[in-house]
Amino acid sequence: MDRPYSARTLMSTGKVREIADARTETRAAAVVFVNDLTGRQRTVLTDLLGCPALSP
Repeated sequence: MDRPYSARTLMSTGKVREIADARTETRAAAVVFVNDLTGRQRTVLTDLLGCPALSP
């Protein structure tokens, strides 16, 4: 992990891009994260991924 993660997203920008690309390719309706996300992280990830970002 040569790049620091972002507190806004809980991961690096490259990983967010990778997830967004996979979501687009698979046409997933939502992305579910195992880690707890804050309300702000859910909002930011929902915007970046183009679909709901869910967590427990």
